[in-house]
Amino acid sequence: MRFTERPAPGENGRRDTLRMNAFLALPVLALLCSGCNGISTATTSTSSPPPDPQTYMAPYMVGDNGTAASPGYAVFADQIDHTAQTFSKSTYYIGPGVNGAAQDGVRTYQSGTTMSLARGLLSLGLEYNWTASNPITYNPPQAGGWAVELANQAGGLVQMNGQPVEPMVAATSCPDFKTPQTYQFLTLPAPFGSFGANQSVYTWDPTQETVYGSVDISGSGSAITFNNIQQYALPSFPDFTPGPPATTVISPQTGNCSSGFYGNTTVVPGNSTVTDPGPGTVAPPVALVGIGPTGLLVESNAANGEPDSPPYNTPPFYQNLLGAGTGAIGLPKPSSAVDTSSLVGAQYLGFFYGSGDGNNDWSSSAASFGFNTLPASCNTVATQTSTMIYGGDFTGNNPGSTGTQAKGGFGNCDIAINLGTQDPNNNGLYPAATVYVGLFYAGNVVGANYNLPAVAIAGQLGGKYAIFLLGIDTTGTPNQAWGIYLLQSN
Repeated sequence: MRFTERPAPGENGRRDTLRMNAFLALPVLALLCSGCNGISTATTSTSSPPPDPQTYMAPYMVGDNGTAASPGYAVFADQIDHTAQTFSKSTYYIGPGVNGAAQDGVRTYQSGTTMSLARGLLSLGLEYNWTASNPITYNPPQAGGWAVELANQAGGLVQMNGQPVEPMVAATSCPDFKTPQTYQFLTLPAPFGSFGANQSVYTWDPTQETVYGSVDISGSGSAITFNNIQQYALPSFPDFTPGPPATTVISPQTGNCSSGFYGNTTVVPGNSTVTDPGPGTVAPPVALVGIGPTGLLVESNAANGEPDSPPYNTPPFYQNLLGAGTGAIGLPKPSSAVDTSSLVGAQYLGFFYGSGDGNNDWSSSAASFGFNTLPASCNTVATQTSTMIYGGDFTGNNPGSTGTQAKGGFGNCDIAINLGTQDPNNNGLYPAATVYVGLFYAGNVVGANYNLPAVAIAGQLGGKYAIFLLGIDTTGTPNQAWGIYLLQSN
């Protein structure tokens, strides 16, 4: 019923993520921590100006372990204050402190200053970094953190210094869906399958476990229902026949939405008395879900099964509420087909995320897609099609550099995404996407151009496009999942 700290690298087989006792941690956080940060219950109205600072719920992503003495936790509260130009990252910790003494309460991991850059990108300067032995302070602030926010601070993407990207959602109110709202979602990935002594609580087999799916969400007030949950594994490559159904969660599932440390979030199942039923039984899905005022959905999973005992230590692993891996990111399903031409014609900021193979080899970097004028270097990555968008990383992962700012905040052209054909039965779903990795992309260790299969979802949040993509890289080293998360820029 408490979080336990992540072992430092080298401890307990150098596990890549935290362990939790039973499946109770997220319900405890959402229900028992209600009001512990002073956040009042928000209304469903989005006409009032956003609060400053804004608190965001952000799920755990594999690799978020800070330093060896700075363990990670499953859910974070990120705050960005545009008035004071500051940021912070914290969690509500439930567990032992020094010498086993209780140490419940808010723990801030990182904090610092913000600065606005071109196209709506935020630079985060690290001033404080928590460690178990002694906090570290920096003067001047350390550069290397970046964030992109939706309009009116409804959500966004953040990469704290030295951490992987996290989607973040402003759960300012409980969902008010009297008519069911269909969502499409992608898994927030983890390393593939099992890796022996280094096996993690969070592992993922994209050929058998959820890569993408859909769900109908309804409810008002505290009672929220998740119905018609559809989960699919990776479509076959290169012909992209539909993905096989993954091990599914029985629906409907009901959750309880309440105000707490992470905002107005929904716990599934909607009670705080769930315990681990033990090996050989089916555990209920445990998840914390936040939905923003413009529709962004973020799910954080309590755990992807119990990996140390059957049946959870062999694939397909236990499926959570929506995504597998460490959670899910989702968009409202568009009411009509997305205009793919307009979608790929827009400009985006966001992040790349590589899950690694579970041996602390994850990667994360800022990304830019779409150009005012297409650089000639794009032609060396892939031949342009009507469903392709070009972009890439920033040299040295530094979108704040003088050179980048001088060219309007645009990055390199060393990646191309061909969305392919939109699913005729599912608006905004592109199940046959391809990512082309250019020779000069910083993460390319192959030494040549190559490509990988992917699934993408697209839609609008607050009148601007969002593209979320999940790809499978079995060409590079290590074999890993790729997440690409893009929000239309200013």
